[in-house]
Amino acid sequence: MSSPFDRRRLFVTSLIALLVVPAFFLSARVFAAWRAGYAWAEMDWDGKGRTTLLDFLKAAEIGKRPVLVNDRSCVEYYLHRDGVIVKTACP
Repeated sequence: MSSPFDRRRLFVTSLIALLVVPAFFLSARVFAAWRAGYAWAEMDWDGKGRTTLLDFLKAAEIGKRPVLVNDRSCVEYYLHRDGVIVKTACP
């Protein structure tokens, strides 16, 4: 009769735990970014002309607010944690 925590079972359990935690974090991050509600083109945070997967994941921590710039109605994107402006978009 084998013990409930022999080496193989301990190894498999540890490996599963090491894979589940990052997978849970990544899926929560993807869900939060998706719930932010930005269009794909809108998420080009650094203005390089295309939206990458990292830009998509950053959307979870970026908020937007309306601002006036030179009497024009614009949208300002900022980081939730400290309010630093990421970009300002004026139509």
